[in-house]
Amino acid sequence: MVKRSIFRKLLVTMVGLIIALLMLLTFVQIEFQKDVFEKELDKRIALMKGRLIDRGQILSGNLSGQVKNGIASVNLSLVADQLRNAVQENKELHYIILMQASGRAYIHTLKPQLEMAILSETEDLFAADQKTAAVNEYVSNGESFMEFIMPIQVSAKPWGVLRLGFSLDLLNQEIVNSRMESIRQIGEMITRLLITAAIFILIGACIVLFVSERLSRPLMHLTRLANELAQGNFAVSDNVQKIPPDGEIGALTTAFSQMARNLKISYDKLEEYSRTLEQKVINRTSELAEARDQAIAADKSKSEFLSMMSHEIRTPMNAIIGMTRLALQTDLTAKQKDYLTKVQISSRALLGIINDILDFSKIEAGKLELESIAFNLDGVLNDLSSVMNDKAEEKGLQIRFITADDVPSDLIGDPLRLGQVLLNLVNNAVKFTSHGGDIDIKVALAGGGEQAKKADQIRLEFSVKDTGIGLTAEQIGGLFQSFNQADKSTTRKYGGTGLGLAICKRIVDMMGGAIHVNSEIGKGSTFIFTAIFGQSYELGQKRAASRDAFRGLKALVVDSNEASRNLLCLHLESLFFQVTPVSTGEEAIHLLENACIEEPYRLVLMDWSLPKMDGISVARHIKNNLEVACIPHIIIVTVHSREDIAQRAKDLNLDGFLIKPVHASALRNAVVEAFKQNDFDRYSASQARRPVEGQEKLHQIKGAKLLLVEDNQINQQIAKETLEQEGFEVTIAEDGRDAVQKIRASYFDAVLMDLEMPVMDGYEATRIIRSEPQFDDLPIIAMTAHAMNDVREKCLHIGMNGYVTKPIDVDELLASLIDFIKPKVRKTPVPCLTIATQPKAAALPDYLPGIDMQQGLKNVVGNERLLHDLLLKFHEGFSDAQVRLDAFLQAGDVDSALRFLHAMKGVAANLAMSDLKIGIEALEQTLNKPGEYGPELLTDFESALNRVLESVGQLCRSDGQEITAETASPD
Repeated sequence: MVKRSIFRKLLVTMVGLIIALLMLLTFVQIEFQKDVFEKELDKRIALMKGRLIDRGQILSGNLSGQVKNGIASVNLSLVADQLRNAVQENKELHYIILMQASGRAYIHTLKPQLEMAILSETEDLFAADQKTAAVNEYVSNGESFMEFIMPIQVSAKPWGVLRLGFSLDLLNQEIVNSRMESIRQIGEMITRLLITAAIFILIGACIVLFVSERLSRPLMHLTRLANELAQGNFAVSDNVQKIPPDGEIGALTTAFSQMARNLKISYDKLEEYSRTLEQKVINRTSELAEARDQAIAADKSKSEFLSMMSHEIRTPMNAIIGMTRLALQTDLTAKQKDYLTKVQISSRALLGIINDILDFSKIEAGKLELESIAFNLDGVLNDLSSVMNDKAEEKGLQIRFITADDVPSDLIGDPLRLGQVLLNLVNNAVKFTSHGGDIDIKVALAGGGEQAKKADQIRLEFSVKDTGIGLTAEQIGGLFQSFNQADKSTTRKYGGTGLGLAICKRIVDMMGGAIHVNSEIGKGSTFIFTAIFGQSYELGQKRAASRDAFRGLKALVVDSNEASRNLLCLHLESLFFQVTPVSTGEEAIHLLENACIEEPYRLVLMDWSLPKMDGISVARHIKNNLEVACIPHIIIVTVHSREDIAQRAKDLNLDGFLIKPVHASALRNAVVEAFKQNDFDRYSASQARRPVEGQEKLHQIKGAKLLLVEDNQINQQIAKETLEQEGFEVTIAEDGRDAVQKIRASYFDAVLMDLEMPVMDGYEATRIIRSEPQFDDLPIIAMTAHAMNDVREKCLHIGMNGYVTKPIDVDELLASLIDFIKPKVRKTPVPCLTIATQPKAAALPDYLPGIDMQQGLKNVVGNERLLHDLLLKFHEGFSDAQVRLDAFLQAGDVDSALRFLHAMKGVAANLAMSDLKIGIEALEQTLNKPGEYGPELLTDFESALNRVLESVGQLCRSDGQEITAETASPD
């Protein structure tokens, strides 16, 4: 049974409309009636009050005359009788008070006990102050009064006042009665309106019933026929009522009839098709099953083939890479070196492609598994920064890391796969972003709040935003599919297989997250992915507690780039510093000079590249500025390499340096180390630079046998003679392989290992030594010109015990030897005993242009003969340095040029040739940037080198030696 919904809808609509209209009319009428009643009531109240005031004024005037006469005749008893009679005769008159100006009541009809008393109520005081006739309304003890005040004068002098009090209760009762009458009339009006509304609703319901009956009857008929049609009775078109087709119902009836006839035709055709469909289904099912089996077999074969081939190709590829690396360490012509370098680059690119294919095959085979280990998120981001920094610097890109304050650093998950996803996305951002662009890497809680944290898990959102070429909607659609790239030209122009993003998507899915991209052509792309990790609360609480140490300290950020400046401020504010940003060195100096002595600036983050005065110049000015009351810790921020800035920062006694892009954890570590100690390279306590702990400890290790592994002859002589002068027995090995052979053949108390050497470097030699158990306790100390923290960490990781930098600081070297060599009685070597008997060299001049003689003597422990010989050897080994360097550059052999400059820089540092060392560093920095080299860049280097060679030449001529053109290799 179909409900008659048309009737209900029309009825509800009609009733609602009637009620709404009646309510509106009722509201308008009530408001109008209330306004009329209020105005009428106000008029009546005003009229009643006016009458009362008229009576009061007349009565008070008459009585005041009688009072004056009585007072004048000194007949107050007569006055009292007249006043009491007036109260009794006038019902509305409640009391009369005759009060002298002093406030004494001579007559008080309401309270006789107050007669001859001083009245002090508010109304009494008010009445006493009146000089003319007045009216006062007030409420006393819940009763309302209107008091008429008439001043009394006797013999033209004020005597007092006559007060007549009329009760307003009758007037108030009249007002209440009037309001009740008004409410009653409004109620009657509402009742009439409700009766009217009910009548209208009843009439409307009848009208609705009639109209709905006319509309619903044909529709109900069509509904019954439609039910029959649904049950398969296609002859219902013959039972349709004849309705004129000119209305909506008629048109619907005609359409229904046509539909019934068409359905009958379609049903007949369908029965014909169904007779042959069963056999077709059987045939198609068999074909689909066969195709499915073929697809499964093909997919399995593809995965097995990819896995097998990637493994098979990796074996010869590793040999190619390894042999190429070894070949590059041999003596080669410039053309051979160029060929092998290109082979090495191409082989590494091919190996990267093979690794992607192997990962993809593991994913397809379902064999890729994620680890669940504790790791530090900052460490993953730092590794990413280290890997991508050089590539970004080559293209002039600026990478910024932005981590939200509420993101924990200590997590549980797979750091390797997380780093793989980030590396792929950042590598693509660098690849597709043109020179001078920006790349932002952000980490935040997914969803932007605490809802991302559940129990021991946390959901993080990572985003990589670039300003590159961008993508179209069509390109985005196929971006995460295997073997697919943006367009056909991408592979040729940028390289790659199209597997990277597909692998990233699968890894992100396995981490419980999702990945997507927002992009616009020409404006860049933003890749966003989420992942779920466990949380390590204990480590996170310790790390959070360490940040409170800097709460409230003032810090200054100096950077001309607004984005970098804001990011550094954000990092410092997360450590609870009070941060002030400025854009120039001059502003920084001004703030430091005018800082409050009680609250000075304790830390300065200084960008190297500032307008006008660079960061190094500003730092030097601050350190030497007597107007700065409290010299702050200064940390230099730069895009230059660590080696470029390390020595300059040490010379200025700075507290650290950071390489852009600056990550929050790197900045936190640098700040902690700066406040903990002034050790620039951030060594651990056992390796930090410190003075020798007394001659007693040094005496206990004298005579120890040391193996010095160094390929440069000048550096060999410096280290050997310095150590022999301190009482050690020194044996020299030319390279790592020679060192391994000598260690196996003889006993040594310690090994001083250079890192970069031909044949076998210090890393490989250390690995071999540590692989043999009998040498587990042999101390190995790295000795290198590299001042980079990652180099130190690598040395410690492969098994070295200590780390000292060139030029050799004797105190630092001896401190390391004291730490690692076991003290015992040894025989003092002969060279140490006979040093005093050796003949002296010709006296060295106090000054040689380009050479700091005092520092040079300090580097060789005051041995003038040794410094003299080393300067001569430098002239012998590097007098043709310009010619050799120019030959390398003309041949395009930049790597050989850099190795040659590195060797010369180490010698120049040991011999205190500071200008030459700086010139070499600048040239190295330029050569590391392809396309920026020009012959004019050799000018500073050649000027410094010629100045040093001329100085050493004067020394040779003063010794009577002949300077020849023959030169020897410095290696």
